[in-house]
Amino acid sequence: MLPIRRLALSALLLAGAASASQAIQPADMEAKPRVQVDYALHCQGCHLPDGRGMAGKVPDLRGSLGRFFEVPGGRAYLVQVPGVATSRLDDEGTARLLNWLVSQMGPPQTCRPAPFTTEEVQGLRRNWLRKARPVRDALMQQIPAATQPRKRSSLPACPA
Repeated sequence: MLPIRRLALSALLLAGAASASQAIQPADMEAKPRVQVDYALHCQGCHLPDGRGMAGKVPDLRGSLGRFFEVPGGRAYLVQVPGVATSRLDDEGTARLLNWLVSQMGPPQTCRPAPFTTEEVQGLRRNWLRKARPVRDALMQQIPAATQPRKRSSLPACPA
């Protein structure tokens, strides 16, 4: 191999390694709980490793995911968005991942959601949203303005 090509290949490999440093690496996957690996494989490609998404394209999950539980239809929406409803995860894995996401990305401040179940996910993902944006926009308009956080034990159950 010519020295220039070898140098260029080395630079590309180093650049790729540097850009991948934040992503979960294959060796790390063995040490991470399954749900974190599922997030890395099925969600972080669009929502990024920390859930921040991409402004104007992919919603930020941090602090906003739990707000969907505060309005009727919001819980179903979280299962029926195309990336969730059509993922390769089975229903049990999807329920586990959604429950983990709620705990990691910010639970609702005004109510206490029941955990997603395998059966619930199975039923909801059959009717996935082909156009999620209008549904999301309508739900966002219904979400109450920011409220003062309360103790989790004093929160009422979230609407279905």
